[in-house]
Amino acid sequence: MKYVKRLLEETEYLQWVEELEQAEAERIFCRHGLSHSLDVARIGWILALERGQTGTGKPGEALKEKIYLTALLHDLGRRSEAKQGIPHHRAGAALAEQLLARIQYPKEEQQEILAAISAHRGAGKSTAADREWGEQGPSRDKGHRSIQKDELIHLIKEADNRSRNCFFCSAAAQCNWSKDRRNQGIFC
Repeated sequence: MKYVKRLLEETEYLQWVEELEQAEAERIFCRHGLSHSLDVARIGWILALERGQTGTGKPGEALKEKIYLTALLHDLGRRSEAKQGIPHHRAGAALAEQLLARIQYPKEEQQEILAAISAHRGAGKSTAADREWGEQGPSRDKGHRSIQKDELIHLIKEADNRSRNCFFCSAAAQCNWSKDRRNQGIFC
């Protein structure tokens, strides 16, 4: 997975991940650092395998790399959300676009990743931050919404939710997630 390796060697990516982990160190709810991103990647790959999706080239390598890149990038925008109020899925897509270009990930493959990052936040619900941010998000955000049926979007959303151990969370009583959204079992 040469592009994943390049991303993990990218100084700016590592700095953003470190900032995110430091910002969330005292957070009582689910944290969004490298461990969470790797959980999302691994669960996403398991889901793809279970559903018979194998990608192209070497069996599964292209799809596996796309899932891992998406997962590793999907929550990077949380630092912009905290600092500037930009919805994290919008800010994350803009950051991911820069990083994908920097690691020379094929341009024709980037749109699926950017779409999944833009759409991973939920079932298309608009938040107050989304409404406040309005049209100032990444220029491709509208295009991302037009490919909602893309499987990568669904894999990342599902893997993101399944990565959470809601059934064992000490902060469950304070969590604002609805009970039906919470992950109530071990995913294996």
